[in-house]
Amino acid sequence: CTWRAYSSAETFACTNQVWWTWEVEDVFKNVKKGEKHALKNYAKKMHQQIDELVKRITQPMKINDRRKINTVLIIDVHARDIVDSFVIMDAQEFEWESQLRFYWIREHDNLFVRQCSAAFSYGYEYMGLNGRLVITPLTDRIYLTITQV
Repeated sequence: CTWRAYSSAETFACTNQVWWTWEVEDVFKNVKKGEKHALKNYAKKMHQQIDELVKRITQPMKINDRRKINTVLIIDVHARDIVDSFVIMDAQEFEWESQLRFYWIREHDNLFVRQCSAAFSYGYEYMGLNGRLVITPLTDRIYLTITQV
């Protein structure tokens, strides 16, 4: 695996994205199985996880650990906002398809990114400034535009 070539913060962020993608798609599967509150329960779980990260980041820690948690916190707040806005119940709907989704494909031993009609191998692209403050709707539109070229 080529993950060793990149910073642990970058690997941490990508792993977080893979996990979020899996969790949301698992929620959609549970909704199809009849669990009508699956999305609401997952949103509640996300809010609790963010609260825990906020508490943790206020504790003394190494600079690199703080950077990792800060990056995950920013990504998770964005992910929470996306889930909170969902009125969908299926992974095939545009609202979900238009999200930047990360998948670890075991057969290829590689990370793949999907968004709408685009699917490509993750090329260790720069995921943004570690100290960034937010991910905005404009950020989402830019990712969507770039991946559809």
